[in-house]
Amino acid sequence: MVCKAYAQAKIGFAGRTVDWIEDELDLAADNLRNLAVEQFGGIGLERIRHWLHDTGLTLAQAAEALGISRRMLIYYRDGEKPIPRAIWLACLGWEAVRPTGPTLPQHIPSAKEYAVLHA
Repeated sequence: MVCKAYAQAKIGFAGRTVDWIEDELDLAADNLRNLAVEQFGGIGLERIRHWLHDTGLTLAQAAEALGISRRMLIYYRDGEKPIPRAIWLACLGWEAVRPTGPTLPQHIPSAKEYAVLHA
């Protein structure tokens, strides 16, 4: 059985949105795609976008921190290539230790150490 909302879905403005309930609920195509990727267990591009924004890293700095090329990071950010799980885990790891400089920490801080560092 098809959900009533899906049965009512129509292509929205300029073909870039999906209107679910006229003038009440619409999603941009990229948001709809991101939700679908996330629901199927993938890593949605919004995660990378938010990570970049929250960390304040430039594309070059973020790419270096993740050990990938700037171009590849742009592919992930723009949704042109699926984000590998290892890349997202690297983002989370970077967030946990926030390395400053070329040397990486030898361990991840405990929850208590993390709380002290980010208080």
